[in-house]
Amino acid sequence: MAMFLLIASLLYAVPAATASYSGRSKALKFTETSYIVFTPDMSPFVNKMSVCMWLRDLGSPGCCPTVFNYGPVNIVRIDSDGGHIYMANQGDHFESEFAGAVTKGEWYHTCLSWSTSSGSARYYVNGQHLGTVTSHGTLSTGNKMVIGHHSSHISPFRNSNSFVGEISKLNVYAKELTAGEVKRMFSGGLCGLWEEENEDVRVLKWEDILKLPRTGSVTEVRLVQCLTPQELLEECERQRNETSRQLNESLKVLENVRAELNTTLAEKEYLTERLAESQAELNTTLADKESLNETLAEMKAELSTTAETLAETQAELNATLADKESLNATLADKNTCAESLTETQTQMNITMENLQEAVEEIQRLNRTWDWDMFSLDEYLNKTVSPDMAEQMKSSWDGISDMMVNFTLTEQWVTFLKHIDGGRPWSMLYNDRYLNKVFTKEMAETLSTMWDEISDKLVGITMTEKIIELLKYVQG
Repeated sequence: MAMFLLIASLLYAVPAATASYSGRSKALKFTETSYIVFTPDMSPFVNKMSVCMWLRDLGSPGCCPTVFNYGPVNIVRIDSDGGHIYMANQGDHFESEFAGAVTKGEWYHTCLSWSTSSGSARYYVNGQHLGTVTSHGTLSTGNKMVIGHHSSHISPFRNSNSFVGEISKLNVYAKELTAGEVKRMFSGGLCGLWEEENEDVRVLKWEDILKLPRTGSVTEVRLVQCLTPQELLEECERQRNETSRQLNESLKVLENVRAELNTTLAEKEYLTERLAESQAELNTTLADKESLNETLAEMKAELSTTAETLAETQAELNATLADKESLNATLADKNTCAESLTETQTQMNITMENLQEAVEEIQRLNRTWDWDMFSLDEYLNKTVSPDMAEQMKSSWDGISDMMVNFTLTEQWVTFLKHIDGGRPWSMLYNDRYLNKVFTKEMAETLSTMWDEISDKLVGITMTEKIIELLKYVQG
């Protein structure tokens, strides 16, 4: 009886409506990552347009929650906080003052009207005219329209423009609505029928927007207060069917629970019998346990005695191992030292042999060599390798003649070393060449100086004493 009275009261409280505006009792709920994007035919709105809707903000996270946006750069844009209104792609920007006049979570009405004939765009909230901006340009076509976010910030995604809330009755009219028309639309309320009375200019319709594909969790919400009598009856029937379905499912679940309960009771009887048998086995086991405990006590006493003996033996073994490790370490150090001495002696023998051959060749050739070159960092304390010997012989081929008549300043030598690092330019820092005019004789000396002796130097480590010895042998 109570349900009947409730339905009857709602039937008489809700005015009748035609079926042409089926979206009147529906809203769309947007989350932080949800929106609708599509490309509508904007030709009817090139010279005049009005965008009107009901909305409520349920806690948008960013600075500029965008409810409606057409075009990539704010050709038309409406934010739920009223702070940003753009129109006709002319950069016109309207800062509204209504942000404190509405409460988050409450429905309010907003409308933007414009035409080229008036050359201006007007913004309304709850039927009140909040402001006007000049806007002379025509509206371009072929752009995307986004509901619930900003077209420039969905890829890559930015939540600064996310709208979190509900939108209803978003319609776009091919007309610049007057202040009176906007006021009457608002006065009709969320469930008003003003839209049906102006079908001739309502081009982009809410009921068509409801059918568009959605991105993210955009969900449809029923506005019960706006249901027509027929819709209210259908809603009650739907809820009755849903309740009946849930009741049937609950009955099925109950039957399953009952069957499971019967099975559980049978299992309980079986388990009770098994428990009695297990108790008898446990009693027998406990008797065995007492006997076993006595045996374990005896074994424990024996193990204790054995452990003491093992501890004494372990102490003696540890002492022996410590002595062994010390002896092994001493032997290892001795072997390492002997090996090092053997390697050093071998290397000295090789060096002395190489040095003896080099000295004999120097005395035989009776020429002058620039031994000071080996005092440079590149050669000092380094062992002459076959590659180094080859470099000494060939490094000046093809370049020494080109340097004739150049003054070898330190800057010039550094520059040559920078552009051609493959040659021993450090030789030229020697007083024999530095700050001297490079002569033909110097070129000939550099090119042939090491041809006959460099191979004899391979294997010799150029220490300061070796360099002094070679200089002494040369005389």
